[in-house]
Amino acid sequence: MNDQSKETYWSQYVDEFEQKQQHVVGDNILFLMKDELLKEQDLGEVLELGCGTGLFTEALQKVAGKVLATDFSEEMVTAAQEKRANLKHVKFEKANALNLEYGDASYDTVFMANLIHVIGNAEKLIHESKRVLKKEGRLIITSFAITEMNFFARMAMGIRYIKTFGKPSDDATREKTTRKSVEKLLISNEFEITKSVLLGNKSKAFFISCIKR
Repeated sequence: MNDQSKETYWSQYVDEFEQKQQHVVGDNILFLMKDELLKEQDLGEVLELGCGTGLFTEALQKVAGKVLATDFSEEMVTAAQEKRANLKHVKFEKANALNLEYGDASYDTVFMANLIHVIGNAEKLIHESKRVLKKEGRLIITSFAITEMNFFARMAMGIRYIKTFGKPSDDATREKTTRKSVEKLLISNEFEITKSVLLGNKSKAFFISCIKR
């Protein structure tokens, strides 16, 4: 899928995106992911990748000095600017997480929620995140952990997803990103994992926090 196709794919879901996502995965798992994020402290200047309409940006700005929240879809960015116009020290702009235009060692923290499992190139995503992070900077990744769910929960979520969003994008089905595979990728890129937890009951997500060494 080329860049234009990727943007078109995600832009079509701008209307009621958060409500649709909540319907597919449930309110509880999203609450747990945001609650885990709020346990982080003093994140400094943060770059958020794949912000969507700003659902996690709202929690992120409470533990950060300032936030640059980015998304590949221009429509998502516009929606985030409208929905989260009241957030202080937050700027929204379009950016490609696989080809960031920001300088080396620019940010104290890079954060991404529900991006790594749909990006299609987790290795490059981690590499770009590392490049823009300062030494000792923090990378925080949280994502749905479908492989950790039981068979019936996976099937139910899959059906809800298809009814709500249709067929998954090519990028989302290109590679399987599990908690273990992401941990392995981080370690191979010389990150020190300081936290790795599994959240949720029926719907599940992982939350990993690590430091650039």
